[in-house]
Amino acid sequence: MTAMKSGPANRPLTPSWAFPVASQQNMLNIGILLWPSFPLMSFAGIVESLRHAGDHGDNSEFRYTRWEVIGAPGALTRSSCGIPVAASADYPAPTSFHHIFVLGGLLRNLDEAPHRHTDYIRSAHRAGVPVYGVCTGSFVLAGTGLLDGKPVCIHPYHREHFETAFPGHQFVTDSDYHGENGVTTVMGGVCILNLMRQLIDQHLGPDRAAKVEHQMTLPDPDHRSAFTAPRDGGTSLRPYDPRIQRALVILDSQLAEAPRISALAHMLGMSERHFQRLFKAQVGCAPKEYIIETKLRAAIWMLRNTRRSITSIA
Repeated sequence: MTAMKSGPANRPLTPSWAFPVASQQNMLNIGILLWPSFPLMSFAGIVESLRHAGDHGDNSEFRYTRWEVIGAPGALTRSSCGIPVAASADYPAPTSFHHIFVLGGLLRNLDEAPHRHTDYIRSAHRAGVPVYGVCTGSFVLAGTGLLDGKPVCIHPYHREHFETAFPGHQFVTDSDYHGENGVTTVMGGVCILNLMRQLIDQHLGPDRAAKVEHQMTLPDPDHRSAFTAPRDGGTSLRPYDPRIQRALVILDSQLAEAPRISALAHMLGMSERHFQRLFKAQVGCAPKEYIIETKLRAAIWMLRNTRRSITSIA
């Protein structure tokens, strides 16, 4: 079986704008440590969120985000479904990343990861880099002592096993994830998506978070656990209209010649007033604000990463 390659250096790019790859300090940099039989859904949730946030349109470029699978050169880690993923970075300095994710595997395989993985986690925590234990990654973090005295967010399926292995912890039951002092535990599965949206919003701004949300049709950003009933007794999904997703794709892919709001509303079969109201309700800002934020972000990127003149960029 061919290994899945990861990281910008291993993926061919077909950019729509002829710009060089962004310098790493201007990107959201994520490191990923994989344990044997890790869940592919959690891995995909991380990298797909970063992929959609990382460029304009749907070109899979790497302007604003970067991720690496940490491990020895040539190392392969097989997911629980059998698909192997290759390491792309040979244990670089933890401070080269903004966040480091630990994806645990099946409980029977937790002792099979390289010792350098756990050493790397401790080094990252000492260096002040936030660490995230996803799914049974919480078992890994507990084994390193990083969860001592901290509440743990863990899938109900694994709670009894965790209590047996690491007694004395409180459990978070009303959220998809919980963090204290630079250490976060994540329930796993699709719960990773709400966390990624929040990190992208914090690092890159609401326009990138909105792009991810609508490109991936994510649920309500209120990160309630799937195991907790919504407070209003209704659905936990956000009101969703595919016309707003189409509007975002149009605005993002036609950045240089963004259509007038009235023309865009007409293109989508709505009145301008209804479009403005629906867009703000689902994206969190008015269309003009979204356009300005996206253009400014593109301008900043060009100033930092190209030799184009300010006049040309404007």
